[in-house]
Amino acid sequence: MRIFRTALSIALRHPIYLGVYVLFLSAIGSFITGSAVYVDEAAETYEPARASIAVVDRDGSELSRALRDHLATQNDVVDVSDEPFALQDALATSQANVAVVVPEGFGDALLDAARTEGDLPSIEVAYGGYTQAAALAEQQALRWVSLAGAAAALEPDADMDAVVDLVADASGVRADIQVEAGEVSYGAAYPFQSYLSFTTYTLMCSVIVCVGLVFSKMSAPDLRSRMLGSPARPRRVSMHVFLACLVLTVAVWVVASAVGLLSGGLRIAVVAPAQVALALASMLVFALVPLSLAFTLAQLGVTEDGLNALGNIGGMVMSFLGGAWAPLSLMGSEVQAAARFSPAFWTNEAVSAALTTPVVTADVLARVGCGMGVTALFAAAIASIGLAATRKR
Repeated sequence: MRIFRTALSIALRHPIYLGVYVLFLSAIGSFITGSAVYVDEAAETYEPARASIAVVDRDGSELSRALRDHLATQNDVVDVSDEPFALQDALATSQANVAVVVPEGFGDALLDAARTEGDLPSIEVAYGGYTQAAALAEQQALRWVSLAGAAAALEPDADMDAVVDLVADASGVRADIQVEAGEVSYGAAYPFQSYLSFTTYTLMCSVIVCVGLVFSKMSAPDLRSRMLGSPARPRRVSMHVFLACLVLTVAVWVVASAVGLLSGGLRIAVVAPAQVALALASMLVFALVPLSLAFTLAQLGVTEDGLNALGNIGGMVMSFLGGAWAPLSLMGSEVQAAARFSPAFWTNEAVSAALTTPVVTADVLARVGCGMGVTALFAAAIASIGLAATRKR
């Protein structure tokens, strides 16, 4: 037990790492995802989300003005100067979620392209921080341009005013939508799900740095020689070190989970305790991945500075591939294919399957089990590399 306590004391002697990587990142995740609610549970009607759009009209034609008016009916249009710095500042400060620039000659080019079977003119779109709202606004603009092109092609003799009227009639047709409340509201569970998705970054950074530091210190040649010279068997020494690192990993998971529950997950846990338990269990399995990475990096001789760098970079990349920073549906096919080689992707799939269902069924358990199983295989594969490096040393 002395080796176990010694290993834990190494981590406790670096409180700055525990405070920054565990507590601070968990608090940041709670702050970022705390307002991520898509649907009001008490609402009985559907109200589409409105984005803040900066529309820069460099054409001034009837079609470009009609496009701006159309976007204004579904979003909040803000006035921004047609200058690069002003547009960048509006997006960076969230004054606008998206900037739409209508190029000069847009109206005439659209009519010509539609009636000569050419390509419709493109509009420039730049995203801000709220990527979901920006993507929706971009699709609304592209849909209007497509409808305008179709109207111009079907009515070859129509002028711009007539095309605008035709598009207004076509774009005004909408489906009736009703909101039905379920036992577990996706809108209520979404902030907690987003927090757990961000927690993949927290766990990756904190466990690699804190646990990797313990493995690295305990594997130092001088300390290792003294331990091997003691009456304790080498296998027992290694088991005590590993047990201490496992306890430290579980403690990091407990703190991160507690922050998520206290910041909004408790009301979901009261309504759907089984779903929340499955989601948290998925995160515990994911914590084994940075644990195995910390072990492997320590056996490869990575220093403390290297652990900090690799923990942050690896956590950022892995959480991005898991969809923590932006939905994977907005990414290209190459990124979506690469994401399946990340354990964060499979963990988030398991969390999503658990938190977006009102009843835990066999199908839900199978999806959650699949995500947890693939994640565990990643951890086992990485740990095997560390064991090979240990044997070589």
